[in-house]
Amino acid sequence: MFSITDEAKVYVADLFAQQDEKDLGLKVDVEKAGTPVAAVTFNFCFPKELSKTYQKFEYEGFYAYIDELNFEYLKNSEVALKDAGTGKKLTITAPNAKGEEPKEDASLEEKIKYVIAADISPGLASHGGFVELVEITKQMDVILNFGGGCQGCSSVKSTLEQGVEAQLKARFPEIKSVRDVTDHSNTDNAYM
Repeated sequence: MFSITDEAKVYVADLFAQQDEKDLGLKVDVEKAGTPVAAVTFNFCFPKELSKTYQKFEYEGFYAYIDELNFEYLKNSEVALKDAGTGKKLTITAPNAKGEEPKEDASLEEKIKYVIAADISPGLASHGGFVELVEITKQMDVILNFGGGCQGCSSVKSTLEQGVEAQLKARFPEIKSVRDVTDHSNTDNAYM
């Protein structure tokens, strides 16, 4: 699945040796797997708190736990130790984590989800927001839900019309309209 350089194994084992907890493991996850914004994370974990889909991998000095759902995304990956200025840090090269742009014959839903993840969400994330596809109706209306800093934001209407809708219609002319079904009455986390 993935390889860990000898230097990285020693480094991780040393991190575990410094902990007072005997039952700790290393949880390796892929956040937003298969999307252009996928990221591989390493965290300490207690194996008893993980779901049954996590499999255990034994290394000298520690155990790594990886969700079976992420096996494909971590295939051909390598964990290494790199110099980071004043110290060292673990890095992972995971060529399959981000998945691939949908092929020409992919469904409209797959293509829209990809564009949202690759082109739209990164801009919204700078304000603590995100948008997700709810559905595509038979009438070719794209229904979206905004969250985070976008929920309740006073600028969400212009973001929808001038940003999201404009980008989606330019890429997919078959779309009739783009609508927001978010409950914007909750403004606790709104950006503006």
